[in-house]
Amino acid sequence: AGSFAYIRPNKSLNLAPESGATVSQMELPEEFQNSNVLVEVRGAGLLRRQAHYANSMTLGLFESYGQIKVSEDQSGKPLAAVYVKVFARDADGAVRFHKDGYTDLRGRFDYASLSGASDLPAERFSILVLSPSHGALIREVTPPKR
Repeated sequence: AGSFAYIRPNKSLNLAPESGATVSQMELPEEFQNSNVLVEVRGAGLLRRQAHYANSMTLGLFESYGQIKVSEDQSGKPLAAVYVKVFARDADGAVRFHKDGYTDLRGRFDYASLSGASDLPAERFSILVLSPSHGALIREVTPPKR
């Protein structure tokens, strides 16, 4: 979080803890509910920062097929046109870009298969799912069995 030291806040709130309370809680403001945010808390001479990557998506993993399904958290409705970027880690530990694209009308994306001769075996996949309206999430998965 130290690398975030020069970010200017979009919103600052001053909160006074209840008398005698050792723990205080607050809701994240509505405008930041589905946003990636950096929360900074200062008090009693201490400073703490925590990145929070929010989303309102559910990610279904079909590892045996090398596919994911992205849907809305509340309704379960499939999310089409959500950006997906996939990186692969090879057996020797090297990390490489694998593929990217968008979910189809069913909210599905095939993260494992490639067309052409560049289909190198991977030990793990790291998947970034990014939606402007539903936030972002990252998952690591194993490749499907061959």
